[in-house]
Amino acid sequence: MTDEKRHYQRVAFDAEVVMECGDASWVCHLVDISLKGLLVVFPSDVEIKLGEIYDMEFRLGVDAVIKMRVKVVHFEELLVGLEWSDIDLESLTHLRRLLELNMSSAEEMHRELSELG
Repeated sequence: MTDEKRHYQRVAFDAEVVMECGDASWVCHLVDISLKGLLVVFPSDVEIKLGEIYDMEFRLGVDAVIKMRVKVVHFEELLVGLEWSDIDLESLTHLRRLLELNMSSAEEMHRELSELG
């Protein structure tokens, strides 16, 4: 997907995320994140399906955890694009702060927040 088609600005962020689907869970690598989605690298032994729903979690620090429900919206080999469909207020607050600290423009962040509705 080209940058022109992106609705939300992505920020490179290196972290491990835990993905869960049913009784299965595994660790993935976060490549980048936006106000509405993420790009992660899945392990090679995980079968990826378009539209599949996962519970995802990653730590920003000792007391800061972002938890969200995500859906696979595109993938190419192990690189998987996810869009969140459900996030609690505390996680959204942490996500907003993470993006504010890493985006080049506070104005862009406020524009994106207003578009969430």
